[in-house]
Amino acid sequence: MRNTNPQLLRTPRVPYAAFESGGGFLAGLLLAGTQVGAMTSPLPIAIAANLGSVGAVAVFLGSLISYVISGTITDNLPLLFALVMVACLRILHRPPKTAHAMAWSTGLCVFFSGIAVSLYLRSSGAQVIGYTMTAALTGCASYFTCAIFHSLRKTGKISLRSTDGCAAAVVLILLIAALSCYSIPAMNAGCIFSTALTLIGARKFRCAGGVICGALTACGAILGDPAAGMPLLILPIGGLLVGYLAAQNRYLIVAVFFLFSMMALITFSMDLFTLSTVLDLLLGSVAFVFLDAACLDKWLLTDISDKSDATAPLSAQLRHMASAIRTVREDVDAISALLPQNDDTHHMTREACERVCGSCRHKLRCWESDYERTLSGFHKMEMHLAATLPPIPEELSDCIRIERLRKLFSSYGIQRRKSKFLASRVAESRTVLLEQLSAAEELLSMVSGDLHIRYSNELSESVQRRLMRYGYDCESASVYYTNADRMMIEIICQERSLDGCMPTIRHILSEALNLTLEELDSLYSENEVRYRLCQRPKFRLEHYCGALHAQQETISGDTSLIFTDNAGNPCLVLSDGMGTGKTAAIESRMTTEMFRKFVCGGVGGTAAIRMMNGLLLTKSPQETFATLDVAQFDLDAGTLTMLKSGAAATLIRHDGKVSRISAQTFPLGLEPEGETAIRQVALYPNDIILMLSDGVSEDAYPWIRQLLEQGSDLEQIVTEICEKAAIFSGGTRRDDVTVCAAKILPA
Repeated sequence: MRNTNPQLLRTPRVPYAAFESGGGFLAGLLLAGTQVGAMTSPLPIAIAANLGSVGAVAVFLGSLISYVISGTITDNLPLLFALVMVACLRILHRPPKTAHAMAWSTGLCVFFSGIAVSLYLRSSGAQVIGYTMTAALTGCASYFTCAIFHSLRKTGKISLRSTDGCAAAVVLILLIAALSCYSIPAMNAGCIFSTALTLIGARKFRCAGGVICGALTACGAILGDPAAGMPLLILPIGGLLVGYLAAQNRYLIVAVFFLFSMMALITFSMDLFTLSTVLDLLLGSVAFVFLDAACLDKWLLTDISDKSDATAPLSAQLRHMASAIRTVREDVDAISALLPQNDDTHHMTREACERVCGSCRHKLRCWESDYERTLSGFHKMEMHLAATLPPIPEELSDCIRIERLRKLFSSYGIQRRKSKFLASRVAESRTVLLEQLSAAEELLSMVSGDLHIRYSNELSESVQRRLMRYGYDCESASVYYTNADRMMIEIICQERSLDGCMPTIRHILSEALNLTLEELDSLYSENEVRYRLCQRPKFRLEHYCGALHAQQETISGDTSLIFTDNAGNPCLVLSDGMGTGKTAAIESRMTTEMFRKFVCGGVGGTAAIRMMNGLLLTKSPQETFATLDVAQFDLDAGTLTMLKSGAAATLIRHDGKVSRISAQTFPLGLEPEGETAIRQVALYPNDIILMLSDGVSEDAYPWIRQLLEQGSDLEQIVTEICEKAAIFSGGTRRDDVTVCAAKILPA
């Protein structure tokens, strides 16, 4: 298997430094000057300490502008000086690797800056004590912020069943306290955010989530603005109530929660029942309606720790199995290279001399006086492998036993032909077997990685309960996330009980999850059916295929197919069978269908092609083969992976320019060691991918290039190429013509 170097057409991306600087500047601008109780919020300094040099400087600039606008630059001079020290440390050194070191370095920066400013301004002892308390609070905030940043950088998630969950709770309290300092007339940003977060937590994690989120957010709101935060003491009780109603419609949840909140405020104290409080609860409830209750799964890990612990031994065992297969395959290659090859040429010469020349009266003259001449003649007769008797070489024209030699070397030739044939068959079988072992190794490695797919037990149970409520029986329902954090839903049923019901089910689950779901191809295996839904990806694919059979045939030998893999990404496949007509059609359809079944079953593209090559080699004694051209799209990242085995070139219109991807590889079923060229391409929206069979002459490529540059309608492009393919082939369509076009578009 040969993997060519990937050809990347990269889209311009915003550098990480731009995100870091922009986020740091906003953090400094919005959080500087906010309060946590009677103390200044430590979040700007904690965030600056956990960013790089660019981010730390951006936090300082944002904070400076915020203090200048508010006119409090003198009051916050120690914090500005501390930000300068933190920024200098980030410029000179990398951030500490441990949270403890981060906390000590940040706390000491705040402490020394407070002491220096106190000496300069001759502050009182109470102010020095206040600076010391601020340094301690900043060190703690930096410790917990470092834990969150480390988890997000490592896995992109925060595990609630670890110390990271505690760190997230502390930072959440500090963040809500900072947001609560922003009081718009009759509204409070922190209170609105607290209400929405409590409802989302209750909907996602039920009663426990509602109570915990309500308590944390109420605590943060009170620390930021006691007057506005006191009414939010009802949030833990409201979260408990919403937890019991988590399976209901979100509009009913909002109505019940808002009615309960109003009654609770009136019951506790009429002083709490103010217009600002009512608006905060109302706007938070409205925000909950429009937010995704399942969005927390993208950032938080709940039950993944138990699952990963359970699958870790199995994953390790699969990796060891893959390693054992690789070791065996390498050992077989090494042993085969060390073993002697079957070369019996000298043995044949010696045996012929003993059997024929041993009793000849001219033996001494031939093998002593004319040794070189006689040996050369024998070697010439050895090289003859045809079924007929070998010709008489000039060196042995005087031999009196030449006919006996001819018959003997003829029998030797037959044996050598058999030996060479058997050796070639053994070598071919060994190559096919090693390719299958390599495919099995790749498959086991891939499966061991897939065991860590992030499943959501809560959402799986919720989906199954909702289906049962609407009368849709199923064996099980699984909700999990792909590597791109896109939700996938699989509903497993016996036979085809839900055929025709998926549009309605998609609508029901989209409403329940507050997501836009799309229906994927159903997968059938014996009596079990897997119905699949997925969250709408970042991009979508538009495609169109056209085909014309050769003029002397009534059926096309080419086959094109599009399907979705396990991650919900489309695969466009084109295969061209050997020749034209019915036989070629059988080959191409079998090839595309095998690839679809392998990929839909979870086998990777290259492993599937290796297995298919071995199957095509052994399925028939006749020489049959087929090309394979695969375009695998990743609609989350906007990328394309091309797999080519003997296929024609592919044209891609990328950012207004047309490029060509081709590979000199053999079709499947032709060589024991199947070759697959792999190319990876990053795409822009509106890029067009054009896959062609070899019925389209390469002479047409310049014209097709102009056609792609001028037009974007896929049906028109495909139809025009099919109609004019015969012109570039000499006026007749001697081969089947198939054209597949695809365009990537924003979702």
